[in-house]
Amino acid sequence: MLSHYLPCHVWELLQPTSFRLCKDSFVDADLREYFSDLLYRVDFKEGQQGFVYILFEHKSYPAPDIAFQLLRYMTRIWEYSTRQEAGALPAVIPVVLYHGSARWNVPLEFASLYRAPESLKESLCDFTYYLCDLKAYTDGEIKLGAMAMAAVLLLKHIHSGDLAERLRDIFGLLRAMNEQNALEFLRTVLRYLGAATKSVTVEDYRRAVKAAFADKGDMFMDRLSAELVEEQRKYWTSRAMAEGIERGIEKGIEKGMKEGAASVTVRLLSRKFGSLDAALEERVRELSLQELEQLGEELLDFPDESALRKWLNRVRKAH
Repeated sequence: MLSHYLPCHVWELLQPTSFRLCKDSFVDADLREYFSDLLYRVDFKEGQQGFVYILFEHKSYPAPDIAFQLLRYMTRIWEYSTRQEAGALPAVIPVVLYHGSARWNVPLEFASLYRAPESLKESLCDFTYYLCDLKAYTDGEIKLGAMAMAAVLLLKHIHSGDLAERLRDIFGLLRAMNEQNALEFLRTVLRYLGAATKSVTVEDYRRAVKAAFADKGDMFMDRLSAELVEEQRKYWTSRAMAEGIERGIEKGIEKGMKEGAASVTVRLLSRKFGSLDAALEERVRELSLQELEQLGEELLDFPDESALRKWLNRVRKAH
């Protein structure tokens, strides 16, 4: 699977035949434009279980805070694991696959992100992620399992002008996989393509799936289409809720500012003309924030309360 891209001393600890794909993604929804991920559960030769976490970094330049993002996702993986089985935390081996044209010049150590004395960094949280820079390999040199190879080739050619044509061959690598794993991979790819490129349409994707899986292509697309409709429903529902909350906050702030401005204006008028009657005060409090600001500028020129009433009448007629 990753024997060519993990350090030898790490690969030698793993059972090569034990890799099992976990369907969960740990990337924040708002960062899926920049990252995709795959998580594999794996057995160590000494008997423990752990994870290999592959983060596909598909921007065209290195991300300076990639180690921080990895730590966040590793924490979620630990939470995911402990919900299933309590006990010591499993090892998580983070791998970043990068395909940008710019040279990767970001340190691999998490401790590089600290602004602290060097002697203190030794006692702070640290880990090192493993980097696979795809531009250093030809397609023939990419030696992985079927799913991983398909993912890497897709990532490598995501900005190629002929990606739509390449999809058929890339998906063809998955023919030997069981149905559930193939479907899960196709689902991940569809989400990734939607975020990473505009050059591949849903119809391009459909043609590639049907060509690669002659006997199951229609079934796969029917399943994916139904799930995408549900994904879109969830997305727009959550977006509407977020926008509703945001509008509520904005309205709350505006209401608070208006009430504060109205109270200040009423106090100023009361000091100038004496206590206002309830009806007149209510008319002042009904003014908009902009009208209250205008009244605050003009009230000092009012000779008496009748001038205030005339001003309020003009505002009412203007509406």
